[in-house]
This record gives sequence, C-alpha cells and structure tokens, in this order.
Amino acid sequence: MLNVVFIAATMWSAVGSGQSLVDSRQWTVDSGQGKISTLYSPLSTLKRDSTLSEVTISAPKYPEKLARSGKVVSVISAEMIQANQGKSLGELLQQSVGISVVGARSAPGTNQEIYVRGANTGHVLLLMDGFPLNDPSHISSVMDWNLISLANIERIEILKGGQSTLYGSDAMAAVINLVTKKNAKGLQVVLQAGGLGTHQEQISWSTTKGKNQFQIQAQNYGTDGFSSAKIAQGKAEADGFKQQSWGLKWGRDMGKLGNLDFAYSSQLYQGNLDNGPFVDDRDFTSKAVSHSFRVQYQLNKWTIRAFQDLIHREFRNDSTDIPANAWSKYSLSTYAGLNQGIEAFVKIPVKENATLLIGSEFRRQKTEQNDFSISDYGPYSSPELSEKQKTQQIVGSYATFQQSWGEVGYEVGTRWNAQSTFGNYFTYNLNPYWAISKTAKVFGNYYTSFKTPSIYQLASPYGNLNLQPEQGKTIELGVEKKMKSWKIRAVAFENQVNQGIVFQAMDTEPFGKYQNISQQHTRGVEFEINYQTAKFQADFNYTYLKGEMTDRDSTYSSLIRRPSNAWNLYLQAKLTNKWSVGLANQYVGQRTDYFYDEATYSVQPNPMSAYLWTDISIHYRINSKWKLSALLKNALNQEIMEITGYSGQPRNLQISLSGAF
Repeated sequence: MLNVVFIAATMWSAVGSGQSLVDSRQWTVDSGQGKISTLYSPLSTLKRDSTLSEVTISAPKYPEKLARSGKVVSVISAEMIQANQGKSLGELLQQSVGISVVGARSAPGTNQEIYVRGANTGHVLLLMDGFPLNDPSHISSVMDWNLISLANIERIEILKGGQSTLYGSDAMAAVINLVTKKNAKGLQVVLQAGGLGTHQEQISWSTTKGKNQFQIQAQNYGTDGFSSAKIAQGKAEADGFKQQSWGLKWGRDMGKLGNLDFAYSSQLYQGNLDNGPFVDDRDFTSKAVSHSFRVQYQLNKWTIRAFQDLIHREFRNDSTDIPANAWSKYSLSTYAGLNQGIEAFVKIPVKENATLLIGSEFRRQKTEQNDFSISDYGPYSSPELSEKQKTQQIVGSYATFQQSWGEVGYEVGTRWNAQSTFGNYFTYNLNPYWAISKTAKVFGNYYTSFKTPSIYQLASPYGNLNLQPEQGKTIELGVEKKMKSWKIRAVAFENQVNQGIVFQAMDTEPFGKYQNISQQHTRGVEFEINYQTAKFQADFNYTYLKGEMTDRDSTYSSLIRRPSNAWNLYLQAKLTNKWSVGLANQYVGQRTDYFYDEATYSVQPNPMSAYLWTDISIHYRINSKWKLSALLKNALNQEIMEITGYSGQPRNLQISLSGAF
C-alpha cells in the first residue's frame, strides 16, 4: 500500500512541478489578519514590553489583545524579510518552528511542498491579505508557490492548528497569511545581483491624494540556476528560471460610508525542468500566469470581501531530446483554474469582555485540464470533463464567541459547510487560556477541521464522486513566559486525520482511483527561546515530530521527506550605527524518501542524511535612503538532497541595494 501512496505523491509532484534587523518570534494571538502595531521594529528602536496584556495585534477577522487569546501564531516581520533579501518565500519559511518546505533549496522552479507540524502539504491554507489562494487545477487545489513573490510582502503570519472554523477547507494544520505592503509612502527600489547568474529588480510607488490612496509595484527576477536533476556523470544543463509580477492598489476613505479597497496583481514565470530523478532533460519547460482581483468594503463593524483568481499553467516536453527511460516522446499538459468567492462578517460586542463574530462565505472553483502525449503506443489525450464535473461550490457559515474574566478566558466557535458534491459538514473549536501573571500564560486548544476533495480527485479519470472530506482533529497544550529580554514558549500538539484521500492502484482501467482509506496520526513538540537587547538578538527553536499513516494493509511513518528532528538558530548583532551582521543555522535531521526503481519495478526507500544549512548576512546603512546587504547562502557548501534524484542549491552570494525616497 505504501507504493500506492508514493505513486500518488509522485503524480502530485509531476503536475505541480515547474516549479535593519529581524524579529521572527512566535506569539499567541487571536486567529486572523491585519496589522501588528507594536511587536516588530528594528533592534535599535525596539522597546521590550514586559507584559503580555499591553500588546495589541490585529488578526484576519478583528483586532484583539494578545492576552485575550490562546491561539498560536508565528510572525515573520518586515525587518526579517528585508534582512533576507535574496531568499524565496519557501526559504524564509524554513526558519520558522514546525515548518519544512521541501523543494525550497532545490533548483529554481521546483515544485515546493510545505509541511507544517508534519501534516500533508495540502493541509495548509495560504491567504493573501486574508483572501484564500487556491488553484482548482492542482491535484490538491494548492497554489503554485513559484507564482508568489516576496516583492510586495510586508510580513507573514502563520497560524498553527486546525483553523477550519474561521477559514473553511484546507486549514487543517495551519493558515499562512501573506500581508502586503499598505502604509509605505513614496518610492522604494531594490536591486539584487549574485551567483548562479541571479538578478532581481523591484520598484514600488505609493501616494495619497485627498481621501484616495494609490500604490503600484513591479518586480523582475531571473537566474541561470543549476541542474534540477542530480547527474552522476557528465555536465548537466543548468535549469534557469524567470519570474515577473506587478500590481496596483486603490483605497478610499468614504467617511460615514466606510472604506473601500481594490487590488489587482499579476504573476508569471518561465522555467526549465528535468523530467525525472537523475535524468537531464534539455527541452522540458514550464510556464504559468495568474491574475488576481480583490475588493474589500468596511462599514462600522461589517466587512465584505470578494475575489477572483485566474491561473493558467503549461508543461511542455519537446521531442528534440528524449532520455533513454522516457515514457513519451512528446507531451503537453495545460491546466486552467478559476477561484472565486465572496464573504461577509460582522463583529458584535456583547458586553465589555465578550465579542461575537458571525460570518458567511461562498466559494466557487472551476478547472479546464488537458494532458496530451505521444509514446510508442501512439497519441493519448485525457478525456474532457463535463461542465458539472469541472465545477464545485461550497457555502459556509460560522460564528465564534470570545469572553474573558480577568486572567481566564476562552474562545468557542462552530462552522457549517455545504459542498456541491458531498453535502454538509460541521467543524468547531475550543480555545481556553489562563494568564498566570502579566508575563506568563498557559493555554490549550481543541480544533476540528476538514479538506474538501479537489476537482481532480473527484472527476478526473482517476476520480471518485463518492469521496468525503478529509477530517482533522488537533489538540494543543502550551505555556509561555516573558522575562525582561527573554521569552520562552513550549507547545505540545497532536493531529489526527481520518478519511485521508490517497490514490489506490487497481487491476483494471483506469488502474487507479482516489479513495478515503488512510488515517494519519502526528504528534510533536515545539520549543522556542528568544533573547533580545538593543544591539543583540538570539532566537532558537526546536521541533520534534513522530507520525504514522495507516491504510487498509499496513502502518508506516507518514513523515516522508520530513525530518523528525529540526532546529534553527538565528543570531543578529548591531556592530555600529551603520553595520550589522547575522547568522542563520538550520539543522535538518534524517529523512526518508521513496522512489520508483525501474530496475526492480518497485518503490524503494531512500534514507537521506541530515545536514546543517548556514546563511551569513552583512548589512551596511549607506545613508538615510540607501542600504547595502550581502547574503551568503549555504555558506558551508553542503551537498544536500531534498527529493531523491534532484540537486540542492550550492553556495552562492547575493548582494542587494535598497533605497527609499
């Protein structure tokens, strides 16, 4: 049965392939999006708050005091993003506790799989300013991370645990919210160049005219890269990657009529790939483009949101270079996804220390897909989906109630969902906490969550219209303590997924089908300790995981490509008013991958060695407008492998010049 699960994972990867100073502390906050008003600033100006109760955060649904919540969130601040110029989103997320991004350190354009607390990659919901990012054409409806640029991202919020009560499908292990820049004014420029033929140019301009706010942003990135596949002998072709993005925003304060915000963004990329492990393919290419429209209207305590995302991806393998073990002589796969939705919610103060949030949303997804190939058996074209098969809708209504009595409080919530294929489903959560003192807190969380089957899993040639949603349960217990310059937090968690969807082989056509037959059980511990003064910062975090997968036949480890042990150490020192240096270390423990061995016609395990990844950064403030940064990635030049048969990023230096006017 393990073979079946691995084959499904391999298919997923094939379809999706193609693909100033820092404070990154973890905080316990109320679920949601918005602004963090006092938590993050450069070390030279940061004033540590000795109490938990005085810190105010703004979460995706409404702002709340830090002391009045028992949920767990990690925040990657604007300073962290600026200090890591030259890293991708996946590389940046690797530094957060409990997160593993497989593919982030592989060749540019590689499909990236994000695992939070050992859960499957499809169990993490990605948001942009609170709006969901999904690609209905993907096997698991996840977004292609190669379409996401950090150019216009102000900070990143990572909310742990099953968050389906507020966010619906996919939010089984975490919600990652990318918050774009909103309050920057004037002109900002970033120029980057470095090893592997890498260059990047970014420009953004913001202004206010009367009650109107305008922003425009553009980015261009390119790299010669290195070979995606790991080649034992000979010289392999470097697999390059190009990415562009641009966007505009308009907002207006309409006084008593509320506030209106509109945003449009477009992203595209082109990349070279290798068509399999250990195989250098010189004419396998990928390209993708996305267009996103978002509008939000706020009036008093009401918020209304609407969005539409259009995604088109193409993977082409020409016939001019055919590897010896290639299945087809030519292939062209095209995928188009349409993701639409509207949401409305209202915050109702019940009394001084109690708040009720009520909301409802509608989402619609549609896909067009075609796979065409030519092999020794002749041409093949995948069957076309009917209009009913390639479209699905889901309606959700939710309510959460939050109350506190001095040092003790809780949040309770529930959600009802109606999906066009499988019908009704309910989730709920309970989040109590106890503030032992102004500097210490204990908390516990219990969540239920779900993930709807994707259109591909329902209606493709391997689909199953009888699929039910994957069902999740999460328990968290944690404690945190803040002492002058120190902050410590420890969280123990347990996640269970029932009715997991896997691809099961069959003896008759289509020789495989998606079914609800697996159970996944993951438990672990996250530990963090942070120390910060005006001129020095040290952050350390450690994650331990143990996971099991049970299907009809057997029980085995679910941590495929994921380490049981991992830790991060980040050090930052301000040497003078102009100079600062940083050191980031990550230890990634031993992992086990599985690959199809053509010599034995079977799936084989491949234990991958542990490694220590080291980045060194230097920052120089030229004047009040310009800053120069250098980032040495993989300073120890570790030869790593994240996926069997594929290369890891070699040592390279990236230099960035940033200006603000």
